[in-house]
Amino acid sequence: MNIIADESKLKSDAGAILVIEKIKSFNLDDNALIYYNFPFYRGETLEELIQAHILYLSKVYGIIAFRTVASASYLDAKIIKQIDELDSHLFSKINKVEELRKGRRDLKINITPIVVVCDNSQKEEEVVTIKLNEIKETIEKNKAQELTDKEFNILVATIEGTKRSKQKKDRDISDEKLTKGKILSLIQQQETVFDLEQKRAALNTIDSPQRIRGLAGSGKTIILTMKAALYHLQNPDSLILYTYFTKSLYGQIKYLIEKFYRDFSENQEPDWSRIHILHGWGGVSLKGVYSEACFDNDISPMSFPEAKRNNSANPFGYACMTLLKYNIKQKYDLSLIDEGQDFPLHFYQLCYALTKNRRIVWAYDDFQNIFDTKIQDEKETFGKSADGTYLVDFSRNENQLQDIVLHKCYRNPKRALVAAFSLGLGIYNTKVLQRLENNQHWIDLGFAVEEGDSSDGIKMVISRLDENSPMDTNNYFGNNTIKFKKFNDIDDECAAVAKDIIKQIRIEKLKPDDICVISLDEKHINNYFQRIEKHLQRNDIKVFNMLSAPNNNIYFSIENHITLSSINKAKGNEVGMVYIVGVDAAFTENNIDYIIYRNKIFTAITRTKGWVVITGMGDCFDLFEKEIRQLEENNYKFIFKQPSKDSTNTIFRRMDERQSLINQINKKISDLIRTGLQTDDVLKMIDLNQKK
Repeated sequence: MNIIADESKLKSDAGAILVIEKIKSFNLDDNALIYYNFPFYRGETLEELIQAHILYLSKVYGIIAFRTVASASYLDAKIIKQIDELDSHLFSKINKVEELRKGRRDLKINITPIVVVCDNSQKEEEVVTIKLNEIKETIEKNKAQELTDKEFNILVATIEGTKRSKQKKDRDISDEKLTKGKILSLIQQQETVFDLEQKRAALNTIDSPQRIRGLAGSGKTIILTMKAALYHLQNPDSLILYTYFTKSLYGQIKYLIEKFYRDFSENQEPDWSRIHILHGWGGVSLKGVYSEACFDNDISPMSFPEAKRNNSANPFGYACMTLLKYNIKQKYDLSLIDEGQDFPLHFYQLCYALTKNRRIVWAYDDFQNIFDTKIQDEKETFGKSADGTYLVDFSRNENQLQDIVLHKCYRNPKRALVAAFSLGLGIYNTKVLQRLENNQHWIDLGFAVEEGDSSDGIKMVISRLDENSPMDTNNYFGNNTIKFKKFNDIDDECAAVAKDIIKQIRIEKLKPDDICVISLDEKHINNYFQRIEKHLQRNDIKVFNMLSAPNNNIYFSIENHITLSSINKAKGNEVGMVYIVGVDAAFTENNIDYIIYRNKIFTAITRTKGWVVITGMGDCFDLFEKEIRQLEENNYKFIFKQPSKDSTNTIFRRMDERQSLINQINKKISDLIRTGLQTDDVLKMIDLNQKK
């Protein structure tokens, strides 16, 4: 049984703790979920919020919405109305889902609101009241038809608001053949159900800084957009900042925030004047955090050429650092930073300065760092206050949810992700180019350490756990996830790529906007795209060349157009099929050991939800092929000797040891409770082990 709660707030709610501990002690359904102060819905007015106190969710015993009161005398008309409205909202949402109905108005589960009175007082009211010792009987009476695993997932997705969060595309799937188009349609039909780590991150907004880390496709943007929507729902007058690096990510961010908000507000639209979705820098034609902060504080913004003259390596960081010399006004009640790996530390400090009450959340992925930005720990990133203490220091353990690691990747097929890692780290290069700090870091990222302890010179054997690449359709991809081919010259390469794209559309039933071409050869990128575009246009296939798009473009794809993109502009986005051309440019003598190129390869491959085709020319392509062939021969495992810290780049875990232990203990306690042990038993076992 898993509890979804901000523990720091739950600890101060004695009634809720009593009820939750009672439920846990019964061991009625190990897979049940308990939500604290969730879900909540917008009432008839902006000021009115309908919120569950404790929601018990079980595929065996249905839904029970517990409300605790110290005494029956507190049950006034207002509380009774809130309980009735919550019941009505829950029924209305679930009744719209065909898979959860037996008839037009008859659900497969029971939904029951219950008031738990913590003392012995009694009062005749319109709602059912029970004592603590009656909770087990109440749950057992609520049993109806037991849901299947699929039905329960649909129920959870409905309650959490993730149902239908995937943007649907209409494809021709009438053919009985299992085409690529049909596979993508099967993927988009799968319900988006948060795993435990995602639930903890998305459904709770804590009153202190929070870091969320995860690989490409682990759900970071979905989590941040849901946080924005739910916080706006709870605090309609508060001002929210959502900032990001890749301009083309704007459309996806706005879509998701609106989708989540409408789902919890009877289809009302968010007040966009209270949610600022801003690019990091901004400019004349595109608002940004930096440009708006300058405007709000009557400061002339620094132009890019001026910033570059002063600091060619980090112009944006220099502009933010210069702005921070002024006394910046606090503006936002909640700040959310997406794509955090691409922002310099002074931008973090600017966002912190703009944010009230330290309520700032940032999400990042070390492996998509394609701008040589140094990922700092939280203390270095945010700096110190006037009295010399760190502004953000996770070792103070302010909240158990302050540092969350997302282990699972939901976007990429397993083989694509493993190949991206292998090439990105240079595992089968003549020397390993990037190493992880320790075994726990591998585990954080969803891998298993079969051999080795990450000490210098030791043999390491690393594999990817199936459970952390949980896409049901992985079986459909098989060995076809990644293909690669060498060509004699750019003419042959572009002609072959265009021919294959035409085949994917006409035979495999992909839509043009399911496909993206990314060039790793930045020197010849225009040459590549012009040739590919010419071939496709001859066959009446339209393209959206992002290199030709205006500077303030905020879209990554256009319906029924193939996207042609640089890696910088593709970041943060996803498509069904990716073509990576000019890969040989990353394996020249000057570039083969260059970490930024390796990170670009990782980022390019991880844009795919399905298939990757990688092409190139000459001897440099042979070096790429040698690495990928070695990975295949080792059955998609990483087998290498751990290089020393001095000889290569170390990707640091950046997690305080205390926080790491807390995360591990929390996970193990949850695992033990699911086996039938009670919380008290687990704590006693820990206590006994400490005394030995």
